[in-house]
Amino acid sequence: NMDPETISNAEAALLGLLAEKPKHPYQIEKDVEYREMRTWTDLSMSSIYKLLKKLEDQDLVSSEIALTEDNRARKIYSISEAGRECLEIKLRALLRRPEVLKDPFHLGIYNADILKQDELISCLEFYRESVVEMIAGYGRLKDFLTEQNCSAVRLAVAIRPAYQWEGVLKWLDEFLPGLKAELK
Repeated sequence: NMDPETISNAEAALLGLLAEKPKHPYQIEKDVEYREMRTWTDLSMSSIYKLLKKLEDQDLVSSEIALTEDNRARKIYSISEAGRECLEIKLRALLRRPEVLKDPFHLGIYNADILKQDELISCLEFYRESVVEMIAGYGRLKDFLTEQNCSAVRLAVAIRPAYQWEGVLKWLDEFLPGLKAELK
């Protein structure tokens, strides 16, 4: 049988969506799109079908054919008991272990010495402005979701990046003055 620690994050995301209720692939795709899950999962329309088949082959999900209102056959997927157990183990592991995020910014800053110092400062100031705008956007999102009576957990997921961006802003505000002082 399947070792729960070996399911991918994308598979765990899919199992999580099916843990809410049985769904057909189009519903899953709409959930991914509406919740902007592509920013934090590797789920795409093409991967959803492939992963559903893989999870079904591993008995973590099951499917049945259901008829739509206009009499079309549609495959509906449900999480199995084994799938739910696997998901719970994966979630406990994810929630206990911090992981360094892969951020393409690191590639840019690591190689920043290649740029002229004034160019680098200009890029970083532009980046800083974008970060400030993103933080403000998350503030608006928080207000909107609070008005919609969004659950505490879903609200926390939605606004967590704002806290990460605030850390980036703090780093920039410590790093930029030193760069500017070197330029003088």
